[in-house]
Amino acid sequence: MLKINKLYILSVMLLFSLLTVSCGDEGKGGQEDDGSKSTLQKARGEAGEVILVIPPSLWEGQLGDLLREIFTSNVTVLPQDEKLYDLKPVDPSKFNSVFKASQNLMFVATLDNEKPEGKYMKKYFTENSLNQIEKKPDLFSFNQEDVYARGQEVLYLFGRNEEELIKNINSNRSGIKEFFNDKEAERLVASFKKTAQKGIMNYIQDSLNLELIVPVGFDVAQKSEDFIWVRELDSKEEYNIWMVKMPYNDESVFDPDQIKSFRNSLGEKYITDKDLPDLHLTSQDEMDFVIDTINLNNNYALRIKGLWKYSDNSRGGSFVSYLFANEESGDLYYLEGYVDAPGESKREPMRRLKAILGTAKVPESIKD
Repeated sequence: MLKINKLYILSVMLLFSLLTVSCGDEGKGGQEDDGSKSTLQKARGEAGEVILVIPPSLWEGQLGDLLREIFTSNVTVLPQDEKLYDLKPVDPSKFNSVFKASQNLMFVATLDNEKPEGKYMKKYFTENSLNQIEKKPDLFSFNQEDVYARGQEVLYLFGRNEEELIKNINSNRSGIKEFFNDKEAERLVASFKKTAQKGIMNYIQDSLNLELIVPVGFDVAQKSEDFIWVRELDSKEEYNIWMVKMPYNDESVFDPDQIKSFRNSLGEKYITDKDLPDLHLTSQDEMDFVIDTINLNNNYALRIKGLWKYSDNSRGGSFVSYLFANEESGDLYYLEGYVDAPGESKREPMRRLKAILGTAKVPESIKD
C-alpha cells in the first residue's frame, strides 16, 4: 500500500528541526524525555477518531471549512452516509492530559495569529521550527509518532498565514485525507499478526500460492482447488473474504468497463448457497464502482469498491476487492471482502476488511 510519507517528502527537511516542546507540562504528556518510550502512557481512543488542536478563529473560518470538507466527508461507497473521521476540535489552551493520550492527533497553526490562542499554539513548536516555517513557505506538514503516548500518530499542518496553508492543503488533499486511514490500517495489521491463524494462512499459501494474514475468528466456509472463502460471524457483523486464482491471459481483464461483469461472474460461480443453487453474490447497480490503481505490496493492482447484494435481494452492503496478476507464474488473483451488517455502521468493519486484504502478497513477486 502506498505510504503517506511519500507525499510529504518536503517534510523530511524539517524532521529534526520541527519538534514539539518537551519541557515542563507541555511535552510527552508530562513525562520526562529520557529517550525511551517505556514511560509513556498507552495511546487510547476510538477507531476513526481524530483530535484536532486548532485555534477557534481558524476552526470557524475558511481553514476550518476546508478541514471539515476533507476529514468529515462521507466514506465512498457505503450504503448509508458515514463520515470518514470523527473529527473533534480542541482549543489549544484546553489541550489537557486526556486529549494527549489520543491515538490520532492533529495540530493546525499559522504564524500570523497574534491572538492569545495563536501565541498559545506556538508553544507546541520550537523557536528553530518557527524560523524554518517563516523562511520556507512550501514546508507545511510533518508527522511524528509517540509524542505524548505510545502508539500515537501526530500530524502537523502549519503555514505563515491562513491563505498559504489553505493553498498547500488543497495541493496535497489526497495524502492528507488518507494519512490517518493508513495509520489505522497499520495498527490493525499489527494486531492481526498477534492473533494470526497460521493453519488457515498456510492452507491459503499452499492452495493459491498467496500470502494473507488471517486474524483469529475466521473459519473456512468453502474451498476448492482455486477458491477459498473464509468467514467470521459475530452478533452484529458477518465478515466475508473470498479469493480466487485463475489463469492470467492478457491485461484486458483490468479494463474498468469490464470489472463489474467479471466480478459478478465470479460471484455467481463461487459465492452460492448449497441448498439454493440459484442464490448467489452479485452487485447493486445504484452506485458505480470506485476503481483505483494502487501498489499492493510490490504488485500493480486494481482496488475496487462497490455495493454487493444477494441475487434474491435479501441482503446487501459494501465490498472492497483487489485484482492483480503474477506474470511470472501466469496467475490472476481476485480477492474480495464484504460485510453483512444490517442496520449497523459499516465504516470500521470495512476498514478492517481492507486492512486484511492489504496484506496480500504473491511470494514470487517479492524482490530483494
